[in-house]
Amino acid sequence: MRIPTFALACLASPLVGVAQVTDLHTDSRDGTLNDRYALGYFMAPRATVAVQGNVFLMPNWVPGQLLLNGNSKPIEAPLKYDVHNQEVRARRPNGDSVAVPIAKVKEFSLATRRFVCYPAPTLPAEVGGGCAEVLANGTHAQLLKFVHKVVVKQAAQSGSYASNSSIDVLEEQKHYYLRWVDGRFVPMHLKRASLEQALASQPAALAALKARKGSLGSEADLAAAVVAIDPLLTVSTH
Repeated sequence: MRIPTFALACLASPLVGVAQVTDLHTDSRDGTLNDRYALGYFMAPRATVAVQGNVFLMPNWVPGQLLLNGNSKPIEAPLKYDVHNQEVRARRPNGDSVAVPIAKVKEFSLATRRFVCYPAPTLPAEVGGGCAEVLANGTHAQLLKFVHKVVVKQAAQSGSYASNSSIDVLEEQKHYYLRWVDGRFVPMHLKRASLEQALASQPAALAALKARKGSLGSEADLAAAVVAIDPLLTVSTH
């Protein structure tokens, strides 16, 4: 479901060859942040009481880099990631912003966090579309996290009592995957057993994982485990 208005409560590796937003208005190859038809479309801040919540992954502007499909140089600008509509919003020097659909984005970064965008047909059905945050970037496998915010019904509160009416709120949903070098996505959970199951056909890596201590119940622990066992992985098998 896509809603037009909202109530806004409101890298792994760095990109190189950075271009400024103001440097790109002479680039005729792919459009620029001043070209609404080539890149995206201009949007004023959205505000209403129809839906409660914040569509952005992080509510504040974050220094970032945005690499468009077909471009070799990323755009450097303050960014926000709209995880409900799946758009990257870039702030221009004059203070307004442009919303860039994910389909036009190859990857982007929010400070030190790197996000890679994939064509929707190549992604698991439960993800549908969007960009994944790269939690661990190995030679043979990556640990990825997809975040979406969807509209759900929630009982409205009237003082200290629940009423019979409901309101629409944005609920954050997270999906973790191990992405093999062959492009295959294996669903993951923040559990040791989940990674062990994914490594069933990788005896050396599985043995190394079992030698590690801890439950792998956090993103940091699971990412560290993937980085540690990645050199032991071989070409994945279906």
